[in-house]
Amino acid sequence: MNNIPIDFESAEFALQQSWEVHRQAFGPILEPAFAENQQVRILLINALNHISRREVKRGMEILKEIHPHCIYDEDKAAWTFFVGLCFEMGGAREQMLEWYEKAGQIGHRFYLPYLKLAKAAHSSAQFDKAKGYYKTAIDCLLEMSENDKDEIILGSAYTNLTSCLTMLHQYPEAESAWETAQQYPAQPGADATAAILYAAMGNAEKTATYIEKLKEKYPAWVAQTQAMTQQILEGRHPAFPLEK
Repeated sequence: MNNIPIDFESAEFALQQSWEVHRQAFGPILEPAFAENQQVRILLINALNHISRREVKRGMEILKEIHPHCIYDEDKAAWTFFVGLCFEMGGAREQMLEWYEKAGQIGHRFYLPYLKLAKAAHSSAQFDKAKGYYKTAIDCLLEMSENDKDEIILGSAYTNLTSCLTMLHQYPEAESAWETAQQYPAQPGADATAAILYAAMGNAEKTATYIEKLKEKYPAWVAQTQAMTQQILEGRHPAFPLEK
């Protein structure tokens, strides 16, 4: 039988390519993990290759093999996040959020799980919790290099933070977050957030200005926003009663 030569150079190149793809996606939580154990990193690359192909069961099996090698907090945070990613890829939202929360409790500087936790809390009207997660996500984004920083996501995060702060009646901070959001590309319908903020602040003129902007840029949101802002200005909205 002829011995088939193993092309170690090609295998090494493939590993480096895979690592770079995953680093671009998960850099701030991936790069510090298992820095002293290259064999575990190879296992992790394998796990992430499976997870990215939605081969969740196999990805989770490899993560279980990796777990005993989690020594430092950086290892544990990454491992916990990737377990959450498995659940996300498998469509198990509650488990995803549970594991992303655990990863945050260990401590890491990757914006994405914080942003997902923020949006989940926001949609459940847990505004104070959402505010904290949005702020952490924004801090993580601002720490990234200029090449890696996503200005569209930053604009969206600041806009959503504005909405949470408005619902918490923290108007000066909400207005500051809105003004910062203007430094970044605006998401569709963002002017609705400003219209609601200024209605809550009792500023009918600025509310009308942003309703007009909404008509120009995103007319689909006008009717709903106009109705809500009118209720707020008249003191008929349950979240914004007139102060006595």
